[in-house]
Amino acid sequence: MSTPIVLVVDDFVAMRDILVHQLKMLGITNVHTASSGEEALLLLDQWPFTLILSDWSMPGMSGLDLLRQVRRHPQLGQVPFILVTAEIQRERVAAAIEARVDDFLLKPFRPDDFARRVGAALAGQRHAALPPPAPAREPEAAARPSILVVDDTPANLTLVGGLLRGDYRVKLAASGEKALQLCAAAAPDLVLLDLMMPGIDGFEVCRRLKANPATAHIPVIFLTTVSDAERTVEGLALGAADYVTKPIEPTILQARVASALRAARAHEALREQCDLAIENARLREEVERIGRHDLSNPLAAIAGISAALQAEAGLTPEQQRQLRAIERTAGDALDMLRLSALLFRIESGTYQAPQQQVDLAALLRRIADESRAAAAGRGIDIITDLPDVPVPASGHPLLLYSMLHNLVKNAVEAVTAGQAVRIGLNQQCRIRIHNPGLVPEQVRASFFDKYATHGKESGSGLGTYSARLIAQAHGGTIAMTTSEQDGTVLTVELAPPR
Repeated sequence: MSTPIVLVVDDFVAMRDILVHQLKMLGITNVHTASSGEEALLLLDQWPFTLILSDWSMPGMSGLDLLRQVRRHPQLGQVPFILVTAEIQRERVAAAIEARVDDFLLKPFRPDDFARRVGAALAGQRHAALPPPAPAREPEAAARPSILVVDDTPANLTLVGGLLRGDYRVKLAASGEKALQLCAAAAPDLVLLDLMMPGIDGFEVCRRLKANPATAHIPVIFLTTVSDAERTVEGLALGAADYVTKPIEPTILQARVASALRAARAHEALREQCDLAIENARLREEVERIGRHDLSNPLAAIAGISAALQAEAGLTPEQQRQLRAIERTAGDALDMLRLSALLFRIESGTYQAPQQQVDLAALLRRIADESRAAAAGRGIDIITDLPDVPVPASGHPLLLYSMLHNLVKNAVEAVTAGQAVRIGLNQQCRIRIHNPGLVPEQVRASFFDKYATHGKESGSGLGTYSARLIAQAHGGTIAMTTSEQDGTVLTVELAPPR
């Protein structure tokens, strides 16, 4: 077996380094890296990769999009592909399974779990390249997969049943009605289904099986004649796994049956991994919630102790400064914990915005003042057009500060030296943040989606997502427009106090 050649794809440098290091710890040194799905596609034609590890959430082409491209590659379509992700959602996993992913690696991962999954993927590839093993002893009947053969022609039932009985438990049904009854009583592992039958035909049997959650998972292989090619396509669209043409060729039938059963077993194993990953993610969220609660007390104590020490006599100015810095840092950490807890409640739909009055003019003035130092260091100006009188809005001060501070920070990061960010506000609680930059076309449609980012080495794609959450939680709206002529404008509209 030749030395493995592995491709690591991640837009985050630190994560690429971690994956490469873990591979080297396993003795795998022939590793290539790409910072995007587009860059990975260029490498696919240059190297005979034996394993691909790709982050799921990347700007531009996602890991799932890359997986789909790989599966269409003429030479590398069967290469094992592991998706690396910090978020597991059932619908996303279903899409990855549909695209024939081999495994998932949930971040943060342990080295032993990484080694096990990579080893399994490479072992599976080696196994596929080996000659077939010697035939095993016939398994016990109860352990053999069960197959239901459905055909209205007795001769076909006898033929197909005889071909399969040596390896499988076989049941026979001469009509669609009988097939549905047998599947409802005890779901088989696979159904071989004649397409054209009187009464309930194969199309309707397949449609009913796929519509019933108790039988939707059963793979269906159609038995059809060559002249039924157009209708066979219609049957595959209903969810059938495959078809075998009549007159039946024994070796083809046996190969198609074995292949469908293998695919069904692999699909079920991935679903079990998905359920386990979802449960692990739920437990992790619970641990994080407990951690937020448990960290609050010691941080509050640090802030309180540092404040008390500042009242002590005999401290030098430098000691006073350090104590103030400790108190401020502990306070910032407490605010971050509170903010993460509030965002979690908003995401889960359990948050109710308080009817607290916040002066938007004063808040934006404070944010502009805090942002000017960093902006000036890059040669960027911040210009404000804010009323001299208070502009009250209803909401949570910490959430509104976080939302607007993030939007201003993103605007500053989007411009270059010599340009300016403009912050405006009117009496109707309409906030306007403008920068001359242009939002990349790749992320315009998903600008406010979770993890949508582009061109930022350390961007998480959570800033605009959390801004939308916060605006909506306050009964407000947020919108973005961008063009070459006018630059980018973010507009936030909030509700005035009732």
